[in-house]
Amino acid sequence: MKKEKQQMIQEEEQQNYTFLQKLLYLFIFPVLFLLTLVLAILTFQGTNVFDLAQTFLPKDQAGNEEPIAGKEEKTPNKKDETKPETKQEVLMLEREISDKEREITKLVAELEQANDRIRDLEAQEQEIKSSTKELAALYERMSTKKAAAIIMELEEEMALLILRDLSVAKKSGILGQMDADQAARFTKLLAEEE
Repeated sequence: MKKEKQQMIQEEEQQNYTFLQKLLYLFIFPVLFLLTLVLAILTFQGTNVFDLAQTFLPKDQAGNEEPIAGKEEKTPNKKDETKPETKQEVLMLEREISDKEREITKLVAELEQANDRIRDLEAQEQEIKSSTKELAALYERMSTKKAAAIIMELEEEMALLILRDLSVAKKSGILGQMDADQAARFTKLLAEEE
């Protein structure tokens, strides 16, 4: 009998949960667990939960409360705190700007030197063209046999410059006087230039 009484008492205790106990077990604990789980997930994703919570508060409760009249805070304003930083930043930016300006002037000077060098090279190229035209006119008056013998002794680049300025008839005559290998090489080089 004692066992039956004890079982009945336990059953009655289980059935006689108070409203607060039911509320606690069925609503509050699951909500707290869910809230903890959501906060853990947001933190894991890298979201600052406290900043996110601040966005839901009204502005006057979010830490922007004005000091009570008659009580002055001895802490400096946020604007005063940022002034030294901004001054340092401005100085650093001014230094960077002056460094960049020096680099630009240096690059401009190098560009001018390069342009001068290009003009000099173009002038030299014009001189070479005019001298090769004069040489080509000289070779035009020579016999093809002598012209071929001289051209075979010249450097390849110079020979090509002269051959390019000769007439087609003179070129064919000179190439005809050369060995087959040399004539083929010069013909190939002339064709590549055109």
